[in-house]
Amino acid sequence: MKKILLFIFILTFGLGWAQKVKKEEKVKDKFESRQPQDMSVPPPPMVAFPAQYPNENKAFVDSVKKNLNKDALKPLGKELKTKIILKVNPEGNVVNVSTYGDNEIFNTEVKKAAEKATYNVKWEAGKNNRGEKVVDIVNLPFKYSNT
Repeated sequence: MKKILLFIFILTFGLGWAQKVKKEEKVKDKFESRQPQDMSVPPPPMVAFPAQYPNENKAFVDSVKKNLNKDALKPLGKELKTKIILKVNPEGNVVNVSTYGDNEIFNTEVKKAAEKATYNVKWEAGKNNRGEKVVDIVNLPFKYSNT
């Protein structure tokens, strides 16, 4: 009899204190549940072939380094980093240049140099998987050292 009562007690205790298992939510589901979707706005185009600077994007980074005002950068430190973000339209023109990094002076100087490097330069426009030219956003890390 003691064994039966012990078994019923353990079973009741286990069922009474069992935790409910939540359905596992994905990050996408959490984001979509918080953000209302405007169905009139089309999704951004899928870029299968990203925009390229003539002679590759490394040539663009080298051109930016060449156009930098090195005198303005001397007092800033040895290792400087930023991210150059370019918006390239379907015709291959750069319509916007932005820089994001910790040092605002460095960001401003890099933005000026990037604008000089893209002035009157046609990029190869980004293309979607059907080969149509589309607007593309190009993100390039940029490092500079004062050595």
